[in-house]
Amino acid sequence: MRATTIIDWDQKEHIVPNKTFITTQLVNWTLSDAITRVVIPVSISSNSDIELAHHVMLDTVKNTPMVLTEPEPSVVLTGFGDNGLNFTIYVHVNELGHRQQVTHQIHVRLLEALKHNHIEIPYPKREVHIRMNADPADLKPATNNSEPHPQAN
Repeated sequence: MRATTIIDWDQKEHIVPNKTFITTQLVNWTLSDAITRVVIPVSISSNSDIELAHHVMLDTVKNTPMVLTEPEPSVVLTGFGDNGLNFTIYVHVNELGHRQQVTHQIHVRLLEALKHNHIEIPYPKREVHIRMNADPADLKPATNNSEPHPQAN
């Protein structure tokens, strides 16, 4: 036995020469089965209706062309992020060439479906602290030379 075949969670077969386990790494996308899993992370606002969001996402991916019904698509709440709730969508496609097209279609359809159901996609929140070491009296407002400066009464 000079090689080992490994099938991963994405339905990918890896043929690994036994010496590779010790010296290097080899990844094959597919060998005899072109079906692969597409994984799409999605984050929603933490004050969203989780059941509604889950239903909307699952319904959206199930109705996306080229998404296989078997293995069945799934949507899983995978964690609590800094800016919202993190979901992961798992779908399968039957050809490598469909991966990007399906990913694009799911993103576009999800944006529309979430917006239609008033479910927000959160944006990173940043807090900025400004410290001033100069005397505020030394600071002068910037002036725009193209507009006349209003005169004080």
